[in-house]
Amino acid sequence: MTMTKETVQSPRRFPLTQLYRDTYVYVMAEDSDVLGEALAAVASLAIRRTGRRLSLTATSTLATLERTGPRRLTDLAVNEGVTQPSMTAVVTQLQDLRFAERRRDPADRRVVLVAITSAGRQHLRAMRRAGASVFRALIDNLTGPERAALSTALPALRQLVKLAADSPDSQPRSAKAQAIAGSRSGRAPRTGPDRRIR
Repeated sequence: MTMTKETVQSPRRFPLTQLYRDTYVYVMAEDSDVLGEALAAVASLAIRRTGRRLSLTATSTLATLERTGPRRLTDLAVNEGVTQPSMTAVVTQLQDLRFAERRRDPADRRVVLVAITSAGRQHLRAMRRAGASVFRALIDNLTGPERAALSTALPALRQLVKLAADSPDSQPRSAKAQAIAGSRSGRAPRTGPDRRIR
């Protein structure tokens, strides 16, 4: 009787000398794209199921004020990658909802700062609880091994949250990342943000 062997495809391996070559970076970028698309899809699902009272830009602005303290309106506009008139509209909305307030800078009374209020903090906490509830329901439907894999990834997910908090949306990507994205899409890399309030 003749024995046949199944061909098993081994995982991709890269010698240490090739770790920083373009091919390796390209493959890692592909893996990052898959993870990014999955995370974006789950986040989008959570937003749809919880509903939202504020635009994404307004919510992000409120979270920035909670994290960093009072900021100038111009700083907030740069941080969110929107124009100053657009940020003025966002802050006015937050102020009308009593989620934020304008106040004078104690160090320079000519400067006006935007600060989060206690109502704004409560709104963010409520949004986070609602989002956690959506994810909890989804996680309950996972198998034991899937939940274990998700728990293993928890440190990396927390690091992503920290990186997102430390890096404003308006901050450009590295030159290499832009070059890779441009070569894959066939388009020239973008040189600046073009965001609108969502």
